[in-house]
Amino acid sequence: MEDATLKKEIREYWDEGALNYDCHVNHGMKTYGERELWKEAFSVRLPDKPLDVLDVGCGAGAMGLVLSEMGHRVKGIDLSENMMSIGREKAKECGLSMTFEIGDAEQTQFEDNTFDVVVNRHLLWTLPHPEKALLDWKRVIKPGGFVIVIEGCWDNGTLSAKLRREMTYTLEKLFTPKLRKEKYHYIDSVEKALPNMGGVAQEKAKVYFSSAGLSNIYVHDLSKIQEYQKKELTWYRKISSSTNRYMISGIKSE
Repeated sequence: MEDATLKKEIREYWDEGALNYDCHVNHGMKTYGERELWKEAFSVRLPDKPLDVLDVGCGAGAMGLVLSEMGHRVKGIDLSENMMSIGREKAKECGLSMTFEIGDAEQTQFEDNTFDVVVNRHLLWTLPHPEKALLDWKRVIKPGGFVIVIEGCWDNGTLSAKLRREMTYTLEKLFTPKLRKEKYHYIDSVEKALPNMGGVAQEKAKVYFSSAGLSNIYVHDLSKIQEYQKKELTWYRKISSSTNRYMISGIKSE
């Protein structure tokens, strides 16, 4: 599949799912307590001063809005206008300055050494060229700047993992049909074009970071956030909630 067609399919998928995306506990930022936990996680790595942040594949802006609330200057880019429209409304409601514009996470179009931080959550798995994306993110950060990725691996290819996910989706369609009117997976041709459809294991993420030339690579455990989110999950969502989420970061050498 050609890149242009692939990106069009991906954009249409997220445009369709935008209305219900933030309804899911693992996606939207539901509570003050969870926002504080994310701030704590970011503070482990980021200096305590206002930074210029690019949130790539920002979607509805969950991570970017947390960083904006922390006092950083945040710009979000995404292929899906529908997702970003939700983020704009949230920023307006909260009085936050995060901005949103259409952009490709694999080719950001910004000048070299523009940002202090590039961040994304739940994005690496849905990129057709993750190596290319990491190189671009490194390019647009200043020397000494950070690339921060939040990811996980929810499908290790086993029959057990597949059955748990299928069971969750089936029960969700039964008990909350409004949340599952949209498609819940990409079409086959898109899935075949994505090298990380089941998520990205920590060791593989480290390889992406080191191959891009990022140094001081650090993996931060997000179990506290996962445990907090799990309390808010419906019983059928807990069936497939064993994913190990993590935050990985690296620095562009001076």
